[in-house]
Amino acid sequence: MADTLLEGVTDPAVRAAVAAVCAASAWWVGAFAVIRHLGVHHTTLQPVDSEIALETLQSATSIVALGTAQRILAEQLRTAAADEAVRMAYCRAITESIVIESRLPELLEELGELRLVDLVSTSIPWRGRFTKYAGGTGAGQVE
Repeated sequence: MADTLLEGVTDPAVRAAVAAVCAASAWWVGAFAVIRHLGVHHTTLQPVDSEIALETLQSATSIVALGTAQRILAEQLRTAAADEAVRMAYCRAITESIVIESRLPELLEELGELRLVDLVSTSIPWRGRFTKYAGGTGAGQVE
């Protein structure tokens, strides 16, 4: 994810920050996947007993990485004299988030478990008809 977004970006601080949040995204998705069997489904609040596919976890990781990288790039544009390459990286991140947004409700249902759903749904900005997911599920109120 980081390499795709950062094509042409030479600033080592920006590259390191985006790489770090992408790695952290994989860690968080993995950590929540390991304890998924202890959680409840985000809509029914019943224990989660279904299997989760590797492809689903990979998609979740990509989305969390994209959302966090997008925030790093936005902050860089807001606070620093960013060059055109950083601006283009931010545009690529925005474009990708718009493209994947329509698939997110289905992915959230596949993830099922509250913590994973909240991690994914609050990582990326939601637009249009999907804004109802922007605040997560309220898992903190349940647990």
